[in-house]
Amino acid sequence: MLDTLLRSGEDVSAFWIGDFKDTRLARIGALFFKRLHEKLTVCIKSLGGDRATEVAFSRFLGNENVRPEDISEEIAKKTNDACAGMVHVLCIQDTVQFTYPTQATKKEDFGPTGDAGTKGLFIHPGIIVDAQNRYVMGASSIISWCREENAEGELKKSRPIEEKESIRWINTALSAKKNITHVDMITVIGDRESDIIEIFKRVPDARTHLIVRASHDRFLDTDEKISELVERIETAGEYKVELPAITGKRKARCATLAIKYTPIALKYKEEEPLELFCVSAQEISPTPNGESPISWVLLTTHVVNSVKMAKQILTWYTWRWIIEQIFRIMKNKGLKLEDSQIEDPKKLQVLSILSVATAIKIMSLVELRDGKNNRDAADLFTKEELILLFLVCKKLQGRTEKQKNPYVKNSMAWASWVIARLGGWNGYGSESPPGPIVMLRGMQKFELQYEGWLLAQ
Repeated sequence: MLDTLLRSGEDVSAFWIGDFKDTRLARIGALFFKRLHEKLTVCIKSLGGDRATEVAFSRFLGNENVRPEDISEEIAKKTNDACAGMVHVLCIQDTVQFTYPTQATKKEDFGPTGDAGTKGLFIHPGIIVDAQNRYVMGASSIISWCREENAEGELKKSRPIEEKESIRWINTALSAKKNITHVDMITVIGDRESDIIEIFKRVPDARTHLIVRASHDRFLDTDEKISELVERIETAGEYKVELPAITGKRKARCATLAIKYTPIALKYKEEEPLELFCVSAQEISPTPNGESPISWVLLTTHVVNSVKMAKQILTWYTWRWIIEQIFRIMKNKGLKLEDSQIEDPKKLQVLSILSVATAIKIMSLVELRDGKNNRDAADLFTKEELILLFLVCKKLQGRTEKQKNPYVKNSMAWASWVIARLGGWNGYGSESPPGPIVMLRGMQKFELQYEGWLLAQ
């Protein structure tokens, strides 16, 4: 049956996601992941293309030997290999929930979410990004789970951290340390949910640092709170940051922030205080329509002894937007994971992990669209795909210089320009740069053209 699933001469080696104790099963898994990358949809029927392949893919997702954690490990291995030769990477982590309010009956085996009465699942990846060039390299781990029915009401009870969902922040950081070994330094970045006192105790070492946005106004060893210390120190400089829009909350704007930084020592039980640095950023520029000004307090294990280093910490923190965009790609305007008709939680957990890896490919195009980095398009496209990209580029270019692809042929920026044009972007510098949904639509259109082009050969 396997031979009928693979097109003649089709190579799936680049999409290997585990051996699963069965060579045939492993090849079907690789083909499934390849189709997911090509068609950019989570619809099993569309990915299969015919009944036999659709059944094989569905059985693969439900096979007892196909474990989400094993696929996550394989993705991490590929990411580690891609990081070879790099000095410093960021591990940006966050959680997203996927809900199914219109599929309550189909999703009855799923767990509760943050939306009352709605079933769904949670995904928590660690996204690896080059700290120097902002390359999106892959994932160090991807956790997917369904909450138990009684867990939501117990979240605030006093329990050991190992028994709380919040342990995911620590486990993801530890997985980055374990899985990403080809770099000299890792900085793990998390938003306010990751402000867990144990993370500062368990994660940092000589090559592993933290940047955590403070959620709690903790006591210092001087018996004053963080806010009291920050209030009485002088502003050290200013920092301008481009804030992306958040639907229903704020418009995109350039904000000017007043920077303060200072060493601190957090109280930790009866043990020695935790020595950290604090970077404060308060918005001092006018905010539109009464929007709340930005107010960030970042706790880090990096030594911050200059305005330059404080700005670097803030810059790395703003790169959190990358993971938010990856989540956006996975949702209803992108891969449409929340439209999935899959009724088995385990199947959807496997699919969600592979969806993260697929969304990373799209985000790589977004991040490299401006041509500031010289990454080769061959990192994401095959030789045959590059040939078609060149042909498509010739067709899309206009007669004037403003209508031509301005980037070096076969660079990632050059490829991003072509894909964005296919996605509906007009290509003029005066327009807003193409975002992840435009890139996804462009990739979907390109893959359709590529399939037809292969048939024509």
